[in-house]
Amino acid sequence: MMSKNLVLQDLKSSREVEASFLSLPSVDELTEEISQVETQLKEKKILLVKFQGEMNTAEEKVKNLKASFEELYDLAKVVSDDMGEATNNLSGIEKQLHSTNLEKSQFEKSLTEKLIPAIKELEEELCRLQKHREENYEKASVICPESEVEALGGCKESTPEQLSAHLDRLKRRLLRETQSSSESMEELRLMYENKQKKILRKQQIFEDFRKKLNAFKEAVDSREKKFQRNASLLKRQLTWQFNGHLRKKGISGNIKVSYEEKTLTIEVKMPQDASSTAVRDTRGLSGGERSFSTLCFALALHEMIEAPFRAMDEFDVFMDAVSRKISLETLIDFAISHGSQWIFITPHDISSWFDEDVAVPYGKGNRESEKAADGSSPVMTACFR
Repeated sequence: MMSKNLVLQDLKSSREVEASFLSLPSVDELTEEISQVETQLKEKKILLVKFQGEMNTAEEKVKNLKASFEELYDLAKVVSDDMGEATNNLSGIEKQLHSTNLEKSQFEKSLTEKLIPAIKELEEELCRLQKHREENYEKASVICPESEVEALGGCKESTPEQLSAHLDRLKRRLLRETQSSSESMEELRLMYENKQKKILRKQQIFEDFRKKLNAFKEAVDSREKKFQRNASLLKRQLTWQFNGHLRKKGISGNIKVSYEEKTLTIEVKMPQDASSTAVRDTRGLSGGERSFSTLCFALALHEMIEAPFRAMDEFDVFMDAVSRKISLETLIDFAISHGSQWIFITPHDISSWFDEDVAVPYGKGNRESEKAADGSSPVMTACFR
């Protein structure tokens, strides 16, 4: 029996060992379990790092709070010291206020007992003196009005002694003047008033003359400004008109007028002049150029002058045929545009240039080659209406 029991126990133990081997996990399960454990370990490490950062932040906050607490502690200590000093100062101020109130009470008591009656007495004395002054003022005004005293310089800053001395001097002066003058005081006063009225009238007349003089001066200044402006504009207009007539022949020029030096300078620049210099002396021009420049200058002046009739004497002297044609066209256009009477005196026959509806030629010679009785060349006279 014993042997059977032992065999049975061996069988049971072997069965249990087999069952335990059968219940052991496999390799995949172990690998999966290890992965899960590693994942949990990583998460724990991440949490550990997070907790470490939070711990560092908390320690930093603790340090800042400790520093703030120390600053607040120092500030509270300073405030406490200041509070103690302020309390001491307040106590001193309260003591001073108490002593000041005591002094105030004593002053009010003395004011009530001594000063107020004295002030009332002084006010009564002031009223009495003011009344006395008004009475004396009325009496003095009857003798000498205040306006006359002010006219003599016034006496506000003078003492009674100074006024008495001044009054004595005036009395002595009045006595001397009365003895030296035959007129009475009333006559002198009337003479003074009459002279004063005459002076006032003369002053009024003088002021009226001054106002008129100022008005005349302003008018003269205004006219002077207008004259200077017109003079400047006339100089520009003269140059523009002169250039406008010269430009018909391709010439340019300039006129310089100096009102101060009373001079007039004409500059002409010829188109064929390569040096680009202006000729200031008309003697440097040829005869035809000088005649044409003179004609342009005369026409520029004619545009600035009103006249019932105008005359041009041998304006085309020394001119060639082209210059004479340009000059005649310029003159005729100018005469027609202005509508005034013109008289042209020239040794050339210019009747072919005139329109019968506009111009009436008269005094015409026979031929340019004919001679007059005195040996001079015949002239052509024409009038534009």
